[in-house]
Amino acid sequence: MDAFDPVIQRSAVEGWKPLLTLGIFAATGSFFLGALYTAVRRGIKEEGWFKFNNKGG
Repeated sequence: MDAFDPVIQRSAVEGWKPLLTLGIFAATGSFFLGALYTAVRRGIKEEGWFKFNNKGG
């Protein structure tokens, strides 16, 4: 489907606004991905996964 206005179609591909939007979404996404990664690593460390130490015998 073509855009109703050719100016909108052209400006959606060219210019700095798409790059700004991409930068904002990339920064936000990397922040939340880093927070998720940190939370999983901290949870694994605090719960003692993958240590396999048998204290009971």
